[in-house]
Amino acid sequence: MKAIGGSVRQAPETFVCIRFGGFLPATHLPSLPGMGLGNQSRRGGFTLIELLVVIAIIAILAGMLLPALSKAKSKASQTQCLSNYRQLNLAWLLYVDDFRDELPPNETILTGGRQGANATARTWVVGNAYTDLTTTNIQKGLLFPYNRSVGIYKCPADNSTVLDRGRVRRTRSVSMNAYMNDTPDPRDRSCWHKLSQIVRPAPSQAYVFLDEHEHSIENARFVVTQPGEWLWVDFPGVRHAGALTLSFADGHAESWKLISPDSKRIGKMPPWIQSQTVKAGDVDLRRFHEGAPKLPL
Repeated sequence: MKAIGGSVRQAPETFVCIRFGGFLPATHLPSLPGMGLGNQSRRGGFTLIELLVVIAIIAILAGMLLPALSKAKSKASQTQCLSNYRQLNLAWLLYVDDFRDELPPNETILTGGRQGANATARTWVVGNAYTDLTTTNIQKGLLFPYNRSVGIYKCPADNSTVLDRGRVRRTRSVSMNAYMNDTPDPRDRSCWHKLSQIVRPAPSQAYVFLDEHEHSIENARFVVTQPGEWLWVDFPGVRHAGALTLSFADGHAESWKLISPDSKRIGKMPPWIQSQTVKAGDVDLRRFHEGAPKLPL
């Protein structure tokens, strides 16, 4: 009712069409969610059941997405690792070109234990990856002038720390095949001394740099036994979902996945991983044997 000019006037009623049922005054309708009609309005929000359904859907989606995100992160890390080793391999080839086919020395001094295995001052990289607190020994290496980025010496997935004490991150994850001038004496016949000597296997099969396992690495070299000797002296990294990165004497880089039961067992061992025997014919070690020369040269 409204008063107009001293008289009372009846306000017109609002009618709403009800399908198949004619018209009803809006004031006679019950309160309906979302219609904004009637005298009563429902308070906004979810019921407990609706909330639980939403939470369940989010949990299902998260369960589907997290493995994919983890896989994408691992793939990105592996891609970066491949790029690092290609750059390091290029520095190695530039050195070879400057020094008339001579390979950079890959020499080690052993004075006992893991901390006593150190690359010498005339090596492609100096020191011990297990004990080095800074990048100084990388910068002292023979290859550093050809690429002054210390980051290419470390796998982005390597979270290991100096002396495994959980404080200082290590600066190096990479090692060099010991057959690449491990004994820098031209009279020696236990390793290659010149790039032109790498014939069998071919340069595309002879690996130069590779990821070494964080529980194995110390000096600059990675020792592989001769074909038919079923023993891992050093052990490769498995940081990329069981795979490692390698570069080769022709300049390309690859990723190899370790698949044998012995490799999976050794990869989970605590430090210091050294001289681990495997079954004869181990598929992973055989692959490394194929990239090694048959001695004596």
